[in-house]
Amino acid sequence: MAEAPAILSLSAAAVVEDVLRQHGCRLSDRDLASRRAEEAAARRNEAAGWLRRTVGAVAARDLPEEPSEEEFRLGLRNGQILCGALNRVHPGAVPKVVVNTAADSVLQADGAALSAFQYFENVRNFLVAAQEIGLPCFEASDLEQGGKSARVVNCVLALKSYGDWKQCGGTGPWKYGGNLKPTASGKSFGRKNSEPFRRSQSMNEGEVPYEEAGFNADAHLDSSDMSTSRPLKMLVSAVLSDKRPDEVPQLLESMLSKLVEEFENRLNNQNELVKAALKNGTDSTKSFSKSKVLVETTPNTIGRKMDTTDIYCNHKQTKKETSREVALKQHLILQQQSKNVEELKADLITTKAGMEYMQMKYSEDINLLGRHLFSLAHAASGYHKVLEENRKLYNQVQDLKGNIRVYCRVRPFLPGQGSPSTVGSIDEGSITIVTPSKSGKEGRKTFSFNKVFGPSATQDEVFLDTQPLIRSVLDGYNVCIFAYGQTGSGKTYTMSGPKNMTEQTQGVNYRALGDLFKLAEQRRGAFIYDIAVQMIEIYNEQVRDLLVTDGLNKRLEIRNNSQNGLNVPDASLVRVASTMDVMELMNVGQKNRAVGATALNDRSSRSHSCLTVHVQGRDLTSGTILRGCMHLVDLAGSERVDKSEVTGERLKEAQHINKSLSALGDVIASLAQKNAHVPYRNSKLTQLLQDSLGGQAKTLMFVHISPESDAVGETISTLKFAERVSTVELGAARLNKESGEVRELKEQIARLKSALAVKDSGSEQVMNRDSEAFNMKMPSPGFSNKRQGCCEQQ
Repeated sequence: MAEAPAILSLSAAAVVEDVLRQHGCRLSDRDLASRRAEEAAARRNEAAGWLRRTVGAVAARDLPEEPSEEEFRLGLRNGQILCGALNRVHPGAVPKVVVNTAADSVLQADGAALSAFQYFENVRNFLVAAQEIGLPCFEASDLEQGGKSARVVNCVLALKSYGDWKQCGGTGPWKYGGNLKPTASGKSFGRKNSEPFRRSQSMNEGEVPYEEAGFNADAHLDSSDMSTSRPLKMLVSAVLSDKRPDEVPQLLESMLSKLVEEFENRLNNQNELVKAALKNGTDSTKSFSKSKVLVETTPNTIGRKMDTTDIYCNHKQTKKETSREVALKQHLILQQQSKNVEELKADLITTKAGMEYMQMKYSEDINLLGRHLFSLAHAASGYHKVLEENRKLYNQVQDLKGNIRVYCRVRPFLPGQGSPSTVGSIDEGSITIVTPSKSGKEGRKTFSFNKVFGPSATQDEVFLDTQPLIRSVLDGYNVCIFAYGQTGSGKTYTMSGPKNMTEQTQGVNYRALGDLFKLAEQRRGAFIYDIAVQMIEIYNEQVRDLLVTDGLNKRLEIRNNSQNGLNVPDASLVRVASTMDVMELMNVGQKNRAVGATALNDRSSRSHSCLTVHVQGRDLTSGTILRGCMHLVDLAGSERVDKSEVTGERLKEAQHINKSLSALGDVIASLAQKNAHVPYRNSKLTQLLQDSLGGQAKTLMFVHISPESDAVGETISTLKFAERVSTVELGAARLNKESGEVRELKEQIARLKSALAVKDSGSEQVMNRDSEAFNMKMPSPGFSNKRQGCCEQQ
């Protein structure tokens, strides 16, 4: 009878509570409240510690490391710490932060700062920037008394998560995972598709009161059932609060199996107790009451079990619906992707067709361009042929104008001279000289030349007839222009110009070089020209370099038939690029030239000077090399010693000048008579002009005469010499042209000669070694004679 109360006290709540106690998960209302407070404090401490580390302990002096909820709210109320942390994580997010002065930091009795607008502006700017980044925001009223500080903590921890994501490189999209609990409070529990579990999670974080976390499956129970099942729901929530979503089904199955097992054990115990009571003679009424209690208890227990089973079934159904929705969404996404793939295929086909069309048009354009280029190449080749024929015809015309062209120029009277002129008349190609006779009658002698210039002729008119020869130099021909006449007749004036030279008084040398550079510039598209200059003089039968700057006049040799066209290879060869460069070099040469004063000329040239311009051109089309050379020679004047009144060194100079001019006359006479031997080597002057006089160049001679009557003898002698020169037949000038094949063959011959020389030197060394070895083996003559003597004695 003592066990009857125990039988009547059997209930489902006791069974479930015993099972939960066996798992060690029974929690009271007080424990849950304490746990929520600890979790909120841990989250608040974590947020405060991160803010202090981010903005610095000085800037966060108003925020303790472990603040209370009131201290946390007051520390962040002015917005400075929040804006500073956001700018550290995302620089420039809050461009303007209002900083309170020392006076503003004084707190009133209720804890508010003196300037409410300042911290409100900071908080507002922080919330706007946080919303743009995507952080969970709070309201400004949450920082006031009675506000929800949990939302502020949540926003700060989300900012910390965003900062950690940026420090890790910021790869992939950033998304805040929600109100996560700090590591110190254990794992949080939440399930997407289960409303009771979501409410349980929110309840643990302090956002939803715990009383709202009931299960909807028990809504059909009456108020007494709700009050009875309330501790059960609290126990179930406490068990599920630290479990992951994937652990819930297994946990429920385990709990249900243990509940069924416990119920069966207790039913068996009750049945055994009832049987024992019946055997001991218990009356039927008590037995009936016990049976009724058992029967009433069993449906209640089964009802509680069914409630738990309904929760699990609802959860499973929700999971299936969620899976179905996910599958439907994936199917829609798959259909959209298939549609996009079809569109991409259509775009690919269109693009491929467009590319094929562009390729076809490109091929057509290339073919059309090829035909145009072919026609241009054909026209260019024709142009080069016409240009070549033009050069040939031009030089043939120059050859047909005569052999050695002779131009005569009459010097005007010098200031102070008033004697009658010996020049009777001047035509375009002839000049008449008046000669006095012994009988007192005047005689007249006429001389014919290619051109005659009177005393009034300008430098420009003289050069105008000389200009066609400059083009021949660029075409690969040698040209020689020299001045002849007695001393003081104006040779240097014609070739170089006066001492104080102007642009109008420039001589043939300057004008020829200027025209040479001008033509080279005009042909720049077809030819590339390299121009270099030499300037030498023949003084007392010695060749001297006029372009030396060290003052040393070493002896130079003349070498004819040089392959590179340099007759004086040891003289200075200076490359020039403009007329100004040549003028500077000529000024240097004129200063170095030997001049002296005589009775006939105060600046008489005591040497023959020669300015040589070397031109090498390369045809850009065929690669052909053209070499041309232009000699501009200013001869020293012939003079009579009795008239020039020279003595000493000047007498020696005059003798050498007359000797070289006499040798030039002998060469001209031999050429005019077509002798087999021409005495070029009788003088350095004739040796230097051998290429020009021997048919290798186009030659022009300026003959100069003086109009004074006392110089009529020298005038007649000079004009007779010039007439002999005009009768010399040089033949056609030779073109100095070297094609690409000829140049390659010459280079190959040079390489073979060098290889042969190396081989010959090696063979000579071998022969020398063999002869030395042979001499070492042969007996000496003395020893041989001794042996022979001995034999004879025997």
